[in-house]
Amino acid sequence: MIRYEFQGKIAVITGASKDEVEIEIPTELEGKPVAKIEAQALTDMPSLKKVVIPKSVRVIGSYAFANCPLLSEVVFEEGLETIEDWAFISCNLESVELPKSIKNIGTNAFLGNMCKGQIEEFLKERDEHKILGHSNGHCAAFPIELMEARESINSEIVASRARYVDEQFDKITVGELTTKELDIPIYFDGDEFMVAVWHKKEMPNITFEVAGESKPLIGMYSENDPDFLVLKINVLANKNLVSTFSIKTPYLEGVMIENKGVETIVKDGLNYCFVKAQILEANYGNGNYDREFAINQFSELAAKFETQFKNKLITEDQHDEIRDAIDAAVISVTQGFLSQIDGCPKWTFLINLKRKMEDDPTIDQVKLSQYIFEQTLKDYNELGSVYSLIDIIWEHLDEHIAKAEELAGVSIDELAKRYDVEMLNANLEPITEEEAQAYKPNFMTLESNYNLHGDFLIYIYKEMQKLSNKFGLFAFQA
Repeated sequence: MIRYEFQGKIAVITGASKDEVEIEIPTELEGKPVAKIEAQALTDMPSLKKVVIPKSVRVIGSYAFANCPLLSEVVFEEGLETIEDWAFISCNLESVELPKSIKNIGTNAFLGNMCKGQIEEFLKERDEHKILGHSNGHCAAFPIELMEARESINSEIVASRARYVDEQFDKITVGELTTKELDIPIYFDGDEFMVAVWHKKEMPNITFEVAGESKPLIGMYSENDPDFLVLKINVLANKNLVSTFSIKTPYLEGVMIENKGVETIVKDGLNYCFVKAQILEANYGNGNYDREFAINQFSELAAKFETQFKNKLITEDQHDEIRDAIDAAVISVTQGFLSQIDGCPKWTFLINLKRKMEDDPTIDQVKLSQYIFEQTLKDYNELGSVYSLIDIIWEHLDEHIAKAEELAGVSIDELAKRYDVEMLNANLEPITEEEAQAYKPNFMTLESNYNLHGDFLIYIYKEMQKLSNKFGLFAFQA
């Protein structure tokens, strides 16, 4: 008897009765396709001799059939793409016929089986075949800094990076990753990167174009979350398709990628082209100005490195450094934006008050910092259309005042006197509480606030670009 669970839109095999002799995995369960056999799902099956894997299954998890000593026959149907590490260790497989759909076989997946040599030969032939094909196997995007190390980049490095990107899409298909965790290169307007391509034939006049299927198939993550597009990019030589690669870029209108220079190297009988590429003429979609500016714009960047950490491409120390930097950027970006808001004397008063409190040794700085962090995230998450500013700038004021009084143990009036902070008008003249409230009806009519809100999107992307560039090489360092 097979056990299973549902993960999103797919069914996943999680176990079976230990006395099973033959198992034929069904193609669907309760109307959902069976797309994965979970890690360790069918380990230690003492009687199991034969398994049939249907075409619906895309992934066989790590240790899925480990230590099944009588398992001598496994039938793989076309459709299977990934066999993870140690999946069939210590079974009794003398021979297997792998489907052409296989893209990745993990470390020691068939260790302890007679068919191990057959698997190694299969992988060798597959990778050699890719030299002649039009697949991602011989094209990938890298940080621009690796242009200086191009002499050391060979066909296997390029193919390995391309396969890794393919695996990310596979994991989304079977529900192992969310779109926000997708680990493929992120590039921004004006950002440079390197495209490495190899082929047996020469590749003159390389150009790029966004593949027509990008937007309808893998472009916008969802109608309610149009922050990023995943774009499939065609690489053309004399207008003939050579290969493709994928990148992730902020939701833009009119994305174009330009060849800014090519270095060509011939070695080992292959032609290598290292292209300095740049995203040009990209305008941020106006629709973004009206969407909710949720924290996911930074969390997607963090999730990219989270996936790299899970895949052991970066160390734990590097992962922690990145997370700390992203958290700090959220605070800096949001406070920098909100501090520029015009037309609210009371808000300016509170910002000045907070700065004075941060310099006061009598204030519990741990509690103050925690409050500032939590409130900044709250404000950031609530930023939507420009009209949401009025809620943040005006409606949150009472919360800030109450917290300041709690931390200081005195009234807001006493705090103002202690730090010599006053509410001021545009001419820097002191005004009363009633006069400050009079600014509210005119707050949203100020053109500066509209413009600032529109610029905020670009401001965020530029800050994210700095972080992406800073940490982008971690996964490629030895």
